Amino acid sequence: MTKILQHIKAHKRYKILVFLSLLGTVLLVGRVLYSHTIFFTFLLWNLFLAFLPLVFSKSLRYNQKINNSKFLTAVFLILWLLFIPNSPYIITDLKHVDNDYGIQVFDFLLILTFAINGLLMGVLSLLDIFHLLTHKFNTKVTHLVIFAICLLGGFGIFLGRFLRFNSWDILSRPDILFYSIFHTLFMKEAWIWTLIFGGFMWISFIAIKPLLHRKTL
Repeated sequence: MTKILQHIKAHKRYKILVFLSLLGTVLLVGRVLYSHTIFFTFLLWNLFLAFLPLVFSKSLRYNQKINNSKFLTAVFLILWLLFIPNSPYIITDLKHVDNDYGIQVFDFLLILTFAINGLLMGVLSLLDIFHLLTHKFNTKVTHLVIFAICLLGGFGIFLGRFLRFNSWDILSRPDILFYSIFHTLFMKEAWIWTLIFGGFMWISFIAIKPLLHRKTL
């Protein structure tokens, strides 16, 4: 825990996440007061889900107890894989901009604030796993593994957005989940959206990663 806190304090990137979280919350409260509806409060839950992969990846990277246990490492890695699609998923919430309240521009900025925050959390989490993989594999293999993870994440986003599954459905209703996954493998649309969402994750990681390597960020 101490190593994690030291790492967070040493980089202002986490201050950016806090700022975006506060900004998004203020915008959301303003929308609730203006529209007299709590519909968009789901963004807070989605942001919490986007934050969980970062918790898991930081634990994998800095928690010595987890590092010394193959079982705990496997558990946290599985949890990370299950929840990583939630980080870029918020970008798909932009579909809700088209509504009946006549404040589309405001809603766009609101959702975009949450989406950027979630995406940054996802990239930071991927970067943790990237660093862990570089200790075991060369850079080329590591990039291939991250790309494969992004494709799996893209498929997870597809399952969440179009089939309305959640990460915890693997425990609450695994039979329906695996049945649906099997059938989507034969759907052209599933492959297309997986490539689109997965490609978006990969490009975001490649584009943002050099910025995160700067000492000031």
